[in-house]
Amino acid sequence: MASIPARAVNLGRQLAAIKVAVPDTRGTVRGGELLCTLPLQPTPMSRNYIVRIAYRHRRRPRVTVTDPPLALHPDATSLPHVYPDGDLCLHLPGEWKDHMFLADTILPWTSAWLLHYELWLALGYWTGTGDQHPVPSPANRSR
Repeated sequence: MASIPARAVNLGRQLAAIKVAVPDTRGTVRGGELLCTLPLQPTPMSRNYIVRIAYRHRRRPRVTVTDPPLALHPDATSLPHVYPDGDLCLHLPGEWKDHMFLADTILPWTSAWLLHYELWLALGYWTGTGDQHPVPSPANRSR
């Protein structure tokens, strides 16, 4: 027997759920796209970050940190776990489905990414899951 595919969550409901999770969220739904900006602080000891989420059905949610600018570890040449356009890489292919709520998935995944980013700045290696992004040593960089 064939299974019934799950329906995508309405974008207005997505935005409402994000606003419940993070009341300081500012956002709109226009032209089939959800755009919102919200503050995230991964831990009480962490910085506050301003994050932008852009999402359309049948596409991956695009998440960027707009403030503060993301710094590099002193030995790094690029940020780990980001796409070439600067969007955060938050999940493996196929992990995100449009029947999921952004507030239940993308928000905690973004918060976890920010925590691992802060640890990467301090330690020089990525502590999260996924493909390792080693920090090149100064000796290897000059070769």
